[in-house]
Amino acid sequence: MAEIDAFLDAVGVAFAHAGEIVPWPMHVAQVGPFYEDLEASDLVRLYTDLRSAGVTDADLAGLYPSASSAKSLMLDLVPGMKAAKVSRDVRVEVATSLLRGLAERETGDVFCRDGGHRLLTPDAAQALAEGDGWTPVNGSVESAQAAFRLSGAAQALVWSMHFYGWTDIAFVIHGPYPVTGPDGTPQVLVVRDFFDISPGELWPELPEPPCRTIRCLSAHDASDTFRIDIFNHLLHDRPLLESTRAVRVMIDDADVAGSGSVSALRTDLVRLVRRQKAVIDGMTEQEVMAKFIESRYYAFRHWRVRAGDSWRPPAEVYTRIAERPLPPAPPAGEAAWGLLRDIFDPRCELPD
Repeated sequence: MAEIDAFLDAVGVAFAHAGEIVPWPMHVAQVGPFYEDLEASDLVRLYTDLRSAGVTDADLAGLYPSASSAKSLMLDLVPGMKAAKVSRDVRVEVATSLLRGLAERETGDVFCRDGGHRLLTPDAAQALAEGDGWTPVNGSVESAQAAFRLSGAAQALVWSMHFYGWTDIAFVIHGPYPVTGPDGTPQVLVVRDFFDISPGELWPELPEPPCRTIRCLSAHDASDTFRIDIFNHLLHDRPLLESTRAVRVMIDDADVAGSGSVSALRTDLVRLVRRQKAVIDGMTEQEVMAKFIESRYYAFRHWRVRAGDSWRPPAEVYTRIAERPLPPAPPAGEAAWGLLRDIFDPRCELPD
């Protein structure tokens, strides 16, 4: 059970870093009763079938959009399994299988206990640091500002498509990786990967974004300390620009030169964010609930595709949305971590 305790400890740290999360466009606790038991029952069935077919722990973990999403979505899956009356033994088996699989797929500690979320090998990180697409800061922060603003716009777009708290369905930040800079000095590499900017299956209402993937890389000197927790929070002690020595932006795997092109892409993404907000503002409460739930099912789409199933929610979800009123949101303020820890712990039952 050591993996589960380590996971819960890491979640507690990440919650402390996050502070109070704005429940936009509605709170997950309001939406959960419309789908979580159905989704969890289905995922346990898929888990059993996939394991019987020889799918390994690592293969199962690889069916998530990202390593980070595999961990954050467990906060949905575990309470859902409890609501579905899945046995304690099965809940523990599913959770530990996932954590073992992630340990095989990541190059660092899956619980980020050392302040790192590392997906690349040291050689792969160094190869990125030695690439040709870097723009040195050299006293001018314009290129770095453009790269970080692009990352912010892309995060806002992902947030608007998958709603609060689950940006790692389409975005992951990883590192810090120790690398050697072009002048031979030690540097730190941080990677921001956006790998599903254009989920047309989920949002056919939106125009096609100008790209599918974005990679923003930044190289920093040793004057700051960088830490990444289990939920994609990048922490540092000084303003980011002060330690930045160079940036590199890749769009659909091609390097983009010049802050002008990067800024133009940011403008396009901001326009999409505004369009997305207008679409959501024009939806009914039931339509927003449906899209919220569809985003969760979309996150598990590779599980279902692997089994030959449709990734979309079953008809019962939409029936519940049509027939049940939306419950009130929980009171504002952060819930006690002790209560949340028990809810997220597959070994504990739901409180009465």
